[in-house]
Amino acid sequence: MVCGRKCAMMCLFFSVWGFLMLNILGVLFYIRALDLIRDLGWDPKFEWHTLEEFREEADKGFRKNAIRCFVTGIVYLFFMILSLYAIRRDNKRRKRLYKKNSQKEKEFQN
Repeated sequence: MVCGRKCAMMCLFFSVWGFLMLNILGVLFYIRALDLIRDLGWDPKFEWHTLEEFREEADKGFRKNAIRCFVTGIVYLFFMILSLYAIRRDNKRRKRLYKKNSQKEKEFQN
């Protein structure tokens, strides 16, 4: 792999954090938490004439942002799996090198 053990561990940490954070945020958008209404990405000049128009636009915005968060969470899950693979591969490489070195030491002592 391209990265070593420490880099893979750091990538794993950020991937887990991103996955959890974006899924929590996605759930909050999905249940339409009113604290997130500023993050819906509306045009500030747009005005609603009725309450129903506002509700429809809010529902669309919440749904769109929830889907974006869940999809991005899946991307972080992919990088989490990739980081775990890199750590596992590095562990196997270290074990293999340790066995080689211990065999060389035994040969040297004899």
